[in-house]
Amino acid sequence: MASSNNWLLVGVVIALLVGAIVFGQLGGDGDSRLRRDGVAASGRVVEARQTGSWVNNNPVVELSLDVDSGGKRYRAALSTMVPQVNLAAVQPGATLRLRVDPKDPQHLVLDEPWAR
Repeated sequence: MASSNNWLLVGVVIALLVGAIVFGQLGGDGDSRLRRDGVAASGRVVEARQTGSWVNNNPVVELSLDVDSGGKRYRAALSTMVPQVNLAAVQPGATLRLRVDPKDPQHLVLDEPWAR
């Protein structure tokens, strides 16, 4: 009886692993999809603030951006991880390449080579 329970547990673990792999391959990462399908735009950094969070020893910063997307200008906020060697690229006054969701202009990602 115990061996049949072990096989059931193994089956559940395998199903979860396969599900996680399939989800990852089908584009579970919305930022990757937005970098591929989003509208190209530029953003001037108005303000950069530390959030106190870190990812792989790199800070997560909140950027306030003046976005220019297809002639439309607006203010947006973006919270993103910035590699320590690229912190100078997000200082106030810097211009960054962005990708913007055409359905929701407040949803945007950095389109810089170091931001992937």
